[in-house]
Amino acid sequence: MEIKDLAGISEPLKRLIEVISEGAGAISHPYLIRKNADAKAYEIRVISQAMAESHALLGGMEYEDGKIKILPESQESSEQLSLPNRTENRRKYQELRKQQNIESICANSAELLIGESQVAEDKPESDWINRFFEIAENISAEELQYIWGKILAGEIQKPGSFSFRTLETLKNMSRQEAENFCKLGQYVFQTSNMAFYVNPEEYLFKQENTLGFAEIFALKDAGVVADSDLLQFSFNPSSAGTTSQIFYGSLILFFEREKDTPKITSRVGALTKAGVELLKLVPIQPDIEYVKFIAQHLHADGMKVAWAPVVKTEGDLIYTGDKTYLESM
Repeated sequence: MEIKDLAGISEPLKRLIEVISEGAGAISHPYLIRKNADAKAYEIRVISQAMAESHALLGGMEYEDGKIKILPESQESSEQLSLPNRTENRRKYQELRKQQNIESICANSAELLIGESQVAEDKPESDWINRFFEIAENISAEELQYIWGKILAGEIQKPGSFSFRTLETLKNMSRQEAENFCKLGQYVFQTSNMAFYVNPEEYLFKQENTLGFAEIFALKDAGVVADSDLLQFSFNPSSAGTTSQIFYGSLILFFEREKDTPKITSRVGALTKAGVELLKLVPIQPDIEYVKFIAQHLHADGMKVAWAPVVKTEGDLIYTGDKTYLESM
């Protein structure tokens, strides 16, 4: 697809196609909308053509549920293949798998962008695009392909959202580590300069179906949790009339001073920069009991604690719903 053929497509999808063209070569717009019947028909035609062209080298093949399977060859046909042919066999198969991985990830990105109308003025940097597709071609697990699709969509919407280090960190994470990070993300609060979870022994480890020490250590080794003992989070001494805020998923917590308050500290675990960037991909479902716990944990005499849903954001402006105060629960 050439740029002149993009008329009628939303700006985010245009940008996606431009990025794919730069990083992986041309791809047809219909393929990106994989829930569309025309896209599925296109996919079948392309796969059928590829299978037909490669049959002589790859032998028997099946295409089922979006996967290409190479069928076992008879001993006689295998013996007839020379070493160069067997090498070409492997190369062709690997290239088909890589292309399939890239297109699945790009289709996930398209599904996330199809409802968007606005896109950033700048596109992702060329070096970032190249690095992304070098990694994406080797991502074959569907769960991870969805995550990488969100990475690409997020970078298109806001270039600079995901650093090279974050791409490398995610590349080296196993599916289980990614799942455990999503679990931990359900308990992470954020300020302007820190993403943290309270001492896990005080709340997280007491919950069912969550994480233990071993999983936290593994996430430290994966590079998404700070590799250190618990850190100290604090509210500095504040005067009457001031308010501190922390964010938790779709909620914002307010710590309102009715009179001067001393320094308030708590031991917490922190995310790395890569962890903070990857947290953007985690759909957080706020746990109100956890909100009450942290509100009581950081409460001090002369302070009122409340939380409210974030309705929308416009630049630095945050619009919230009605507040719920700790003492009213």
